[in-house]
Amino acid sequence: MKRKKMNKMGELLVGLQVSFIRNNTKVIGKIIKALDRSAIIEISEEDADKIESPSILTVVNHSNYKIIMNQGTIN
Repeated sequence: MKRKKMNKMGELLVGLQVSFIRNNTKVIGKIIKALDRSAIIEISEEDADKIESPSILTVVNHSNYKIIMNQGTIN
């Protein structure tokens, strides 16, 4: 049952723009897949370089990002 709930929640999260801190740098990205405890987030090549990531895809725990709304963020 829990897996079904996450699948529904995951569908709602995919495509949302989020922000998170990595290596003391604020990063903006888009959720491309939601997992049970984390999300796979696509970031810009520029941000990947700033945080010294070899990829534009990174994994972030759900508790470590904020969803960006039109005028602000929600926790």
